[in-house]
Amino acid sequence: MSKFYQKNNLQLGVGIGLLLPIIVFYSLHGIYALLEQNGSLANSISVEFRERTIALLAIAIDVIPMRYYQKNRYWIDSMRGVTIAMGALAFIWMIYFIPGLF
Repeated sequence: MSKFYQKNNLQLGVGIGLLLPIIVFYSLHGIYALLEQNGSLANSISVEFRERTIALLAIAIDVIPMRYYQKNRYWIDSMRGVTIAMGALAFIWMIYFIPGLF
């Protein structure tokens, strides 16, 4: 797995840039649901705010592989793939959540 992660191609970057936020979103959403069922969290936060914030955090997690590829200067294509996926997810976030903000 480590050799596959170290390849320099655009498809790998896009794949990592899309899969990592999806995994993080569902993990954070599941953790929040568990805490809410146990009564550890108050229900004062609206569901839309919670989903919007968790989605934004999941998109921001793409900074980690992007920084990893940036440190390895020859892996420009992988970094571009992560950046493309991050931009696409941010655009989808804006389309989906901006109408509810105003």
